[in-house]
Amino acid sequence: MRRPRVLWIPYAQRGSLYPVVPAVRALGALGAETMLLGLPRLADLAADLGTGFMPYEAESGISYDWSRPDGRDRHGLGPDNGADWFHDRVAAEYAQAERAVRDFRPDVVLTDSFVIGAGLAAEGLGVPWASYVHYLFDEGAETDDMHRVWWERPGTPALDAYCAWWDGVRAAVGLGPEPRDRAEAPWFRMSPRLTFLLGHPGLRRGDRALPGFVTRTSLPPWDEAPRDADGGTGSLAVPADRRRVLVANSSAWQDDIALVSAALEGLADTDVEIVATVSADHRLGMPLPANATVLGYHPHTRLVPAVDAVITTSGYGIVSKALWFGKPLVTVSHARDQHYVAQAVRRQGCGIALDWPPRPEALARAVREVLADTALHERLRRLSGPLAGHPSAKDVAADLLSLAGGDGR
Repeated sequence: MRRPRVLWIPYAQRGSLYPVVPAVRALGALGAETMLLGLPRLADLAADLGTGFMPYEAESGISYDWSRPDGRDRHGLGPDNGADWFHDRVAAEYAQAERAVRDFRPDVVLTDSFVIGAGLAAEGLGVPWASYVHYLFDEGAETDDMHRVWWERPGTPALDAYCAWWDGVRAAVGLGPEPRDRAEAPWFRMSPRLTFLLGHPGLRRGDRALPGFVTRTSLPPWDEAPRDADGGTGSLAVPADRRRVLVANSSAWQDDIALVSAALEGLADTDVEIVATVSADHRLGMPLPANATVLGYHPHTRLVPAVDAVITTSGYGIVSKALWFGKPLVTVSHARDQHYVAQAVRRQGCGIALDWPPRPEALARAVREVLADTALHERLRRLSGPLAGHPSAKDVAADLLSLAGGDGR
């Protein structure tokens, strides 16, 4: 009997990739054969996970890379800076997914909702598909605000503008208008049969009831180990009587290095040990205080359990990890969905939210407060680890295989 086949099509940025990996690994444990379709640089990840690998063809033109300011795609430029470009990328994703379906013959496709062309290809080819959302989705919106820069039209009602834009995206790959009701417009990019919301389930924005095909999950955090020679953590040993704080800016490039600089300045020469990770392409431009260690990319699942608090730009991934391990947060949101994440942290009572730009003295004061707040630590204890009532990685994998016609339970 042939093993069930799952074609996995992720968006190739750490914050997008890593949250779903526990479910991908669970697929293998349940006997599925998984194939990763993506950029050539993901070959090592596929090998580490034990999945097959199919690279995008060189002439596909798909090359998004959010680790450098000059390597990002043009997502934020909007239609006035090249409306056809977005359609071209979606069409390229569609073509690569179509090729992979033809060659691999999957029973089900699993795709990041950012890879719009992959979901449309599965729909067009009649292959069952599931999707996942790796950022804090606004459940209260009537449209998909993450792509607002592409569809917003002054003087046109938001829902009308969004639906017209979405039908244009579908037309670019040869599909007809969206068949779903406009009430589901925020979910048009997601699978209408099975969609998973990743990240910590306590982080929410909006209060609408989720559609029946959407599930909020509780997956353990996962990070890829660094492959460079300085990936060890031996240099982080500190005396047992000292507190340790992790400072983390975004793993996707944005102009946020000021957070790290301000934290180093505010906590310099204190009784707190500072560990900072600078994952994207930044230059710190300041001398390091004696109580600080600065790393490049480093797995936060190795660092967060060993710290007493986390200072962050409110990235959904690092905040989810901090909550999983029960660590208090100081958030200074900067862009994308980070303002939403900071608001959710405040609502949960799991930390202190500060405004951008970060100020050294405010950061130092907030760190002292969260370290001393015993009630906050009790709330974090209740939110740590897997949360009852939310699917685990094995549950997600089993649901996916059920969609494929297999039985993973």
